[in-house]
Amino acid sequence: YGLLGASGCGKTTLLSCLVGRRRLNSGEIWVLGGKPGTKGSGVPGKRVGYMPQEIALYGEFTIRETMMYFGWIFGMETPEITERLRFLLQFLDLPSQNRMVKNL
Repeated sequence: YGLLGASGCGKTTLLSCLVGRRRLNSGEIWVLGGKPGTKGSGVPGKRVGYMPQEIALYGEFTIRETMMYFGWIFGMETPEITERLRFLLQFLDLPSQNRMVKNL
């Protein structure tokens, strides 16, 4: 399946809700039989992928460097980013945090 639509129709807003970056004003979202963010739903996670129009990753960064970079951009403190990195490495079943993005 894919999510396609004209510019401004809400694709990014929907994806932001799916991954917990935005909260819904009302209603519910269900994906693959479960609510995103609940235990076992796999969303966000291994069951749903996202391919942005523009590549937002830098091949010369490691996974850790990428997380730190974008965490700082979003105004997160280093300990918070480190904790989130540990969670995401396990949750998304990522390889070592020292792996280069270009080698994923």
